[in-house]
Amino acid sequence: MSRRLLWLAGVLLVWPPLVALAAEQQLTLGNQVFRFSVAADPETRRQGLMGQVLAPQTGMLFDFPAGTRPAIWMHNMQISLDLLFVDASGRIQHVFAEVPPCQQTPCSIYQASEPMRYVLEVPAGTAQALGLKPGDQLDVSQLPPSAPAQ
Repeated sequence: MSRRLLWLAGVLLVWPPLVALAAEQQLTLGNQVFRFSVAADPETRRQGLMGQVLAPQTGMLFDFPAGTRPAIWMHNMQISLDLLFVDASGRIQHVFAEVPPCQQTPCSIYQASEPMRYVLEVPAGTAQALGLKPGDQLDVSQLPPSAPAQ
């Protein structure tokens, strides 16, 4: 994958940008530790990974309020992703594999059939490479015990 370095007003930029992992959480998927940036508020969840590129073994963890049926779309994405829909106990309920970017609306919507606590976005091919499937249990004990309020 090529990267372009830009010098703008004295600041070195990398394009496309790598996802910033400021609010970070680690989870083990299969036998690998992944670092996730956390999207637990409406604005961060809305922005998601739009325009971002993931480094190896990274992703985004969407944390939803109780009772939410998450709906994800791939509008303005640069890369394909695997979407793992996970309930509050850490059980994978659904895997949308190799979901392609959407550059023009209308975009496909990937939605849970029931309320879910989390959606994990990881690089495309991760679920297959690690053998992740519905029914698998993830250790979410290090995540916040309560769902976000909004």
